[in-house]
Amino acid sequence: MFCLEKKEIFQKPLEEIIEKLLPSQIDIDFHIECLKAQAVIARTNMIREYLKIDKSNSLHCSYRFYSQRELEEMWSEKYVENIGKIKKAVEETKGLVITMKGKPIMARFHDTCGGSTENSENVIKNEVNYLRKVLCLYCQNSPNLIEEKDFSIEDIEKALKVKFHLDNPYSKGEIKGFFEDIERDEENRVLSINVGGKVFSGKEIMEGLHLNSTRFYMTPLYIRFTSKGKGDGLGFCQYGGNELANRGYSFLEILKYYYTGVDVEKYSLPGIGNPLYGKTIMIDPGHGGKDSGYIGELGLKEKDIVLEVAKMLREEIEILGGEVYLTREVDEERFLSKRSEMANRIRPDFFISLHMNYFPNSNMKGCEIYCFRGDTESREMGNILLKNLEEVGLVNRGVKEGNFYLLKSIGVNTILVELGFLSNLEEEKCFSEKNFIKDLSRAITLGILEYFEY
Repeated sequence: MFCLEKKEIFQKPLEEIIEKLLPSQIDIDFHIECLKAQAVIARTNMIREYLKIDKSNSLHCSYRFYSQRELEEMWSEKYVENIGKIKKAVEETKGLVITMKGKPIMARFHDTCGGSTENSENVIKNEVNYLRKVLCLYCQNSPNLIEEKDFSIEDIEKALKVKFHLDNPYSKGEIKGFFEDIERDEENRVLSINVGGKVFSGKEIMEGLHLNSTRFYMTPLYIRFTSKGKGDGLGFCQYGGNELANRGYSFLEILKYYYTGVDVEKYSLPGIGNPLYGKTIMIDPGHGGKDSGYIGELGLKEKDIVLEVAKMLREEIEILGGEVYLTREVDEERFLSKRSEMANRIRPDFFISLHMNYFPNSNMKGCEIYCFRGDTESREMGNILLKNLEEVGLVNRGVKEGNFYLLKSIGVNTILVELGFLSNLEEEKCFSEKNFIKDLSRAITLGILEYFEY
């Protein structure tokens, strides 16, 4: 479901939406390979927004869509031909998306770069690996390569909300690069002046410009701005891409030239059978190797329980289309710094660290979850998981703020889950049963599904 600028709502398959969107994003007279490149860009941005911004099965957007009547008026006798080009560009790139590490990129584009594209940090303040500066000598024939605009001093003051303090007629009145080294007498008459590198007397200027006297003063009334290129320079240069297409480059080669280190691959949207498609979850089975964690009265070890739960969780989530990483696959020691480093490199949608609790000489039981202070998303996830875990008989001990290393050092939403108490014999017996582990893993998976609102 998509929302137009007019606040109208309509429902169409993604490829039909790309067909409707393309005419407003690029010159229809461009080479078909350039149109294909833009179709892939449009599809990439729509899927990226779907996965990242909106947690429902609909995308609300404010893209510009031309109506059929507008296109007929704009293209007149070329309407049928141009619609054919649009359909060809979309059909021959169907399902293709620009990705990095399997995720859709932020596919920025602009009209004309003017000689080179731009590094992302100079435009959006963040360094993005695939939005790096590349030389582009291919847009030199763009009608938008050079633009000149004249602004009055008043226009500039109004637009930029500034106030110029211009020289008054009795000050020196120099304009660097134009009128410099002005010498005046005590009555402010010009004795000599450097104009564009040549020295004149005041009388020569008066006579040459037909002024009334040598007591003259200069002040700018208009400023000319000359800009090279059109747009912010990020990503795909459309006129450059069109020239590359004219030179025989394919849309794939064009995209990989302007976006550094990317892949172009088929990408499927989430559906009923794979509702977690596009989501990445990292599961962290605590402890391992020499570090057994807590050990219960029956001999169950924390490191073994959480690894079994993690593997079961991975199966459940992957069946639903999600991508899962484990910080350890086997019984091995893994330092906290390595777990944190792995998470910050992969950047999952959520990081879940699994542990068991222990309180000697006590009958305490139940599951409690920790999140870092101020992490509202992690608190929400924690509350949802606890609600689902109650369904398998675990006591809900609530979501609490914690100052654990992983919570502080990982730059994505993170929770630390204390599944139960190994110091409680009753709970230890539960964790020794395969069916209980399976039910617990299923409850956590349902909680993850609920969090992402599928």
